Amino acid sequence: MSLLVVGGGISGLAAALELGRAGIPSTIVEASDRLGGKIATERAAGFVLDLGPDSILTTRPAAIALARELGLDEELIGVSDPRLVHILRDGTRIPMPDGVGLVLPTRAWPFVTTRLFSWPEKARIGLDLVMPRVLPAGDVSVGAFLRRRLGRALVSRLAGPLVGGIYGTSIEELSLDAITPTLRDAERRHRSLILAGLADGRRMRTQAAERARSSAAVGEGERRPLGVFASLRGGVGQLVDALEQELESMGCVSIARGVRIASLRGAGSSYRALTADGREIRADGVIVTTPGPAAASLLGEVAPRAAAAISEIPHGSTSVVSLAYRAERFPGPVAGHGWLIPTAEKSPLSAITWSSNKWAGRAPEGHVLVRAFLPDQPAAGHTGDELAALARLAVEDLSGVRGAPEYVRVSMYEGTMPRYTVGHLGRVERAERELAGQPRLAVAGAPYRGVGLPDCISSARGAARRVLEALSITPRVEAA
Repeated sequence: MSLLVVGGGISGLAAALELGRAGIPSTIVEASDRLGGKIATERAAGFVLDLGPDSILTTRPAAIALARELGLDEELIGVSDPRLVHILRDGTRIPMPDGVGLVLPTRAWPFVTTRLFSWPEKARIGLDLVMPRVLPAGDVSVGAFLRRRLGRALVSRLAGPLVGGIYGTSIEELSLDAITPTLRDAERRHRSLILAGLADGRRMRTQAAERARSSAAVGEGERRPLGVFASLRGGVGQLVDALEQELESMGCVSIARGVRIASLRGAGSSYRALTADGREIRADGVIVTTPGPAAASLLGEVAPRAAAAISEIPHGSTSVVSLAYRAERFPGPVAGHGWLIPTAEKSPLSAITWSSNKWAGRAPEGHVLVRAFLPDQPAAGHTGDELAALARLAVEDLSGVRGAPEYVRVSMYEGTMPRYTVGHLGRVERAERELAGQPRLAVAGAPYRGVGLPDCISSARGAARRVLEALSITPRVEAA
């Protein structure tokens, strides 16, 4: 018996790990010459550069659990203090109000006193307190819902950069039910989103106090809380490195880099995959973990209706430019973790992260490492050198830094970023219904039910368990 995993990103590696834990032979086929997909860490001249994701959300445990399962417990780190993020308004940097949760205030006073909104804009936000429930039964965009309840200013200046920036898509297109289902639940339970946010704030402060008491009682050598976001001392790519080493040590997982699967067909009780160079791979089950367009193309013959549903999931592009400077080139100390940049600011950048402030050990002493994010527009059609120049000019304009950077690295992710637009869950459910008739064929990864590392890992390990069950193999229980 042998299984095939198509795609060697974090989802494919996590799926192969689950299969390997059950002792089932499998082959990972990755079209590029490296594993990890969008996760990549580069080390050069004393800098540690995450070229893709730079953090792990801890409130969803799958990624942290995997890191610990791989022996990386001591490598996990939390963000550095002070945990300050700025938002640009009319070219001025304004601190994000303390206690902002998922675009909702969890503390009243910081939101009342913030300079991010004028008093008339705050009054409009406050109308939410007396407004009736407005959500229809069907899916709507996050932007439309929040604008109706809280006004245009909050959407354009806070929710847009926060939520839209994560998904690389306008908040006016993003699906409420796929991205922020808690907002629907908040309106249902509390009617007012502000009241819901304040209630969540009280709950979180109670939990934080309990964690603080627990932390104070932690003995030497025991785990301490990481906070909401974590990373690894050597960058997020350290997780991929550890996964690769673990898979290679198992003896039942083979990895084929630089190999592209051209077609997938059913062959009786098994599947037949043909590579671009004409080789054939037979497998008793297949897990496809590629971006949506590649998955739809691959499934076109063996599961055409599922392929049609997946092909309706739009994918976009994004670029990250890492720039390293001597600290003395800035007009003053660089403060906080980064800046969110609303589209109204007319900047080519959507955000800036001061990586050397956010994470310990990312830059040598006396240096600043910055990551600049460029969405589809105006990045489309530009070469890497052009993107680097565009990002450098924008960072210089916004921060006042002068002189050439000591190190520049451009990461371009073209057509690989799934966009959870309105109706997304319906498209995913259609694909899942069609695949239910072929339980030894599964899809997993970012295009479906979450783009973050924990979501991708959970999706992949769950897909692997379903395929094992279809083959009457008892899967291991996922680590807590």
